[in-house]
Amino acid sequence: MKEFRLVALGDSLTYGYGVLSHVAFPSRLATELPEKRTHLDWKIYNRGINGETTREAKLRLDGGVLRFKPHICTILLGSNDSALNEGQYRTPWEYEMNMRFIIEQLMAKKHGDAFNNGFCLPVLITPPPVVDTDFYPFTTTDRLELFRNIVLKLAEEYKLPVIDLFKVFTDIHKNDGFEAYDALFQFDGVHWSNHGYDVFYPLLEEKILTLTENL
Repeated sequence: MKEFRLVALGDSLTYGYGVLSHVAFPSRLATELPEKRTHLDWKIYNRGINGETTREAKLRLDGGVLRFKPHICTILLGSNDSALNEGQYRTPWEYEMNMRFIIEQLMAKKHGDAFNNGFCLPVLITPPPVVDTDFYPFTTTDRLELFRNIVLKLAEEYKLPVIDLFKVFTDIHKNDGFEAYDALFQFDGVHWSNHGYDVFYPLLEEKILTLTENL
């Protein structure tokens, strides 16, 4: 059975802050992907760290991600970069430069198999919006949209798969109302509830299954 390695790089949304470990999407991938692609030996690594920005992710890329020689690396960063916390805020310019560094390092990493011509494939995820009326005051949906647009630009430039989670969540707000939107989040209006993970997970699983359908 061929080993297939996936690393999930991100912040608390990847880590699974405030939910049981099996709810976080890396754990669900580890449980459900082997049932869908039974001929692959899936190795899933959760490399989400609470409170992290692209600056810290960039610094730990070698030891925390590249050493696994991943076939796929999901990248979900930006919520903390956009937050006006002391020590966390990164300008959109720095965010873009850090994301470029991370993407290019991943794209240059060989994993030794035929998938994606032998190189790691980054899968980009736009940072989601927040509930602006909740008490967590350090980031807003308007600011996050700037970072979302950077991710979309980079996905187009580097020809990478992308999940526009910002649009998915804002469409729920627009089409289904505030109550449905609010249900995606925990009490702070930033971190996802179980339902938020339930909305996101099928999008990611479908993307990964599509990318691996010819293996």
